Amino acid sequence: MYDKAANALEKVRLRATTPPTAVVSMLPLGGSLPAAIGDTRKRKRHGHLIPPDGETGVHATAELDVTLAGGGEMGARMRAINWADTPLGPVARWPQALKTCVRIMLTSRQPMWLGWGDELTYLYNDAYRSIAGGKHPAALGQPTSVVWREIWDDIGPRIASTMVGDEGTYDEALLLLMERHGYTEETYYTFSYSPIPDDDGHVRGLFCANTDDTRRIVNERQIGLLRELAAGTTEARSIEDACRLSARSLEANTRDLPFALIYLLDPDRGRLVLAGRSSIDAGHPAALAERAIDDAPWPLGNVVSSNIPSVFDDI
Repeated sequence: MYDKAANALEKVRLRATTPPTAVVSMLPLGGSLPAAIGDTRKRKRHGHLIPPDGETGVHATAELDVTLAGGGEMGARMRAINWADTPLGPVARWPQALKTCVRIMLTSRQPMWLGWGDELTYLYNDAYRSIAGGKHPAALGQPTSVVWREIWDDIGPRIASTMVGDEGTYDEALLLLMERHGYTEETYYTFSYSPIPDDDGHVRGLFCANTDDTRRIVNERQIGLLRELAAGTTEARSIEDACRLSARSLEANTRDLPFALIYLLDPDRGRLVLAGRSSIDAGHPAALAERAIDDAPWPLGNVVSSNIPSVFDDI
């Protein structure tokens, strides 16, 4: 199964980057174009697809109206696309399973996306816009591997497994380091991948329902740190003890506090004395045992004089 998944993943990568091919047919001298080719030419008018014989414009419009009806902003964006010029082709010719999944997705308030075809062309609903973040709206219609290139190592094997098997995948509160706004974000999602078959029963796409667990995970972690801080300082018998034990407790959550320094002010000498540190080595240039109030990188004069917290950027 692993080899199959790896091969499928590589195929997804190659298909997303392989240029389109052309089919050339030889015609007898003086001969006429085959009917199918002639029909294809007739179907193009002013850059829009005209339905072939037996498929009226009314029928094609009805298919579009039913499949892409509603859906708020994303429904409107999808209706505005000439899908005949995309790998998915005209809506009237989409497999029934794809049409059904698109309808479910557009009408749902649950964040959802689906990928279809060789490139897993990316479609998503209004509720998913907050997850797409800065990738919206450019992500619509792009290959999935392009949309989520920064987390492809995490989701690619899961996608490959879904595309080659008869079962989907499920992950709960999975850590994904996304880049949606120009920087790396710590995010957590519960989601499943389900295979979507075409009309012949072959898996040609996948459907994904998402739940954003980031706020819950981070809040639980921070509340746990507060509990640890309260419990870890109960034995303190002096200010120095409280500082030392507090610093030790802060080491329990390096995701939110990569390091911490606790200084006490010596009012007689006007100096700051290090009373506790966590997740930073003794003697580090930023963790001097004693320092002047306004020494870099922590000019704390305003904090000492005003008793108001300060934020330091670009440290």
